[in-house]
Amino acid sequence: MEKNHKEIVVFLKKTKLFGEISVKGLALIADESKQNSFKKGGVVFSEGDSGETLHIIKDGKVKITKYTKEGKTKTLAILRQYDSFGEMAILTKDVRSATVEAISNVVTISISKENFVHLIQNEPSIPMQIIKTLSERLAKADRDIKNLALGDARGRVVCVLMDLEGDLETTKFTHQEIADLAGLTRETTTRTLTQLEADGLISVKNRLFIIKDAAKMKEMCV
Repeated sequence: MEKNHKEIVVFLKKTKLFGEISVKGLALIADESKQNSFKKGGVVFSEGDSGETLHIIKDGKVKITKYTKEGKTKTLAILRQYDSFGEMAILTKDVRSATVEAISNVVTISISKENFVHLIQNEPSIPMQIIKTLSERLAKADRDIKNLALGDARGRVVCVLMDLEGDLETTKFTHQEIADLAGLTRETTTRTLTQLEADGLISVKNRLFIIKDAAKMKEMCV
């Protein structure tokens, strides 16, 4: 096995999507995959594109965005190393439902729809892992919906900040991006962030958010 091939197998073992698949299965995936690089600000794919590829983030971060009926861009999620995206499109005939943009220099490992179908047919552990991963996403989506329905502005902003905790001190997020993730207006989000800072729960330095009391903030999430 070539060095690069071994590195991909080791990487895949750490991912949420393929972490529980056998070494044999990971080797098959490595055989069928390719590495891609995207500059900061580059678009991996756009809403409406045909869904031909699954991506797993090897390095860097991306944001998932969607256009509203008013033509504005709404941030839906921030994904980081070991996260994957594009699964639904390669399992169905649907086009891409959102745009994926690199918010740093990004490296991904990708698998084409044709190769992915081949993998499913030859490694029985893969379909079960896909089901598990998608089920976890549905559970998170259910939590997010509950938060949007029942949480007040403060709780919703706090939950977003906790979801982004691993990125806040290295990635600059605008108030609008946090507002989009919380399902609030920018004005309401700005007031809430100001109050959280006044209460000593967060601080802001060089446009980076720092969580100062993670335990208390976690208790505030619905």
